[in-house]
Amino acid sequence: MAIIIVVLVIGIIIVLYNIYHDKLNFVISKLNNIEEKLKSTLLKRKELIKDAEELIREKLKTEKNIFDGLENLKDNGNIMELDRKLLIYIGEFHLIKEKYTKLNKDEKFKKIAFAITETEDLLNAYKEYYNDNASKYNKIIKTFPLIIPTILKRRKEKLFFDNKSIDDIDYSDFKY
Repeated sequence: MAIIIVVLVIGIIIVLYNIYHDKLNFVISKLNNIEEKLKSTLLKRKELIKDAEELIREKLKTEKNIFDGLENLKDNGNIMELDRKLLIYIGEFHLIKEKYTKLNKDEKFKKIAFAITETEDLLNAYKEYYNDNASKYNKIIKTFPLIIPTILKRRKEKLFFDNKSIDDIDYSDFKY
């Protein structure tokens, strides 16, 4: 009788492990996919800012760098850091857009401004989706029996898109 109970418990653990392992792999796949979308959208945003800089220089007839440091901005693999740096340039872009109204009459500038706004909307949706899946990932890796291989493989919690821990109680300081 004891052997049957042990075999039954081991069977249940194996079934649970397989269920949660499949869920974990599915969530990891979603996270990888959304990270790629975030990265490509951020790189598109960087190119739009470069295009805006060229157009602004042309329209304002200046050789001065509009967005200092943009040419040195590298994609070092950290999309969260790239997002934060690009947000600074986006803010400068909007200030220039408000200050120089003659730019708003230019069709090419309007298209760039619209495309930048479009990337902003996409990024907000992607960040929310990423954070939802990071939360799911973090819950799954803490679930028995997956907690055992999690500890052995030294898996760590995924941070929310703004580098916050799931345990951080201050949700009001999200960057999006």
